[in-house]
Amino acid sequence: MKKLLLPFALLTCLSPLASAIQRCESGGRIWYQDTACPAGSSSASIAPAPPLQNAPLSGSGHVVSIPQEPSQPLPPPPNHLPASVYEHEARLCLDWYKKQMQLPPDTQYLDYTKDKRVLTITIPVRFSTMNQWGAFSEGAANKQASCEIHNNRLDDAWTRIHAQRGGWMQ
Repeated sequence: MKKLLLPFALLTCLSPLASAIQRCESGGRIWYQDTACPAGSSSASIAPAPPLQNAPLSGSGHVVSIPQEPSQPLPPPPNHLPASVYEHEARLCLDWYKKQMQLPPDTQYLDYTKDKRVLTITIPVRFSTMNQWGAFSEGAANKQASCEIHNNRLDDAWTRIHAQRGGWMQ
């Protein structure tokens, strides 16, 4: 009998009931602990939460199995949705730089930021140079371009000033 007592004690400790929380109350004070409440206090056993793989969604009654299969990627948004105001302004700015700086028609901006009325876009620009020995080298660099936007319209005069300050024009 003594040989069975130790395995029985271990099984009892590892059972879900052993992990139950005790709600103890004495003298108007309430506390929670994982061991038996002291003598002279009322106690109630609180069952542990069910394992996550059997937890129902709130209010639905459906059981979610964990881990779930990954969901399918969302489809791209429909073309009829309007672009944000900043994206529209970034395209205005890019179109101005394409026309004024004679950039290739397929040039795209990489990102944009806006501070009050000044919209700044990053444009990848290809360049070619010749060194002192007459050798050509080509490359690409990302260059900042700024435009002044007033009431969703590009201000040509201020945009020219920003282009001069940015080294786009002389």
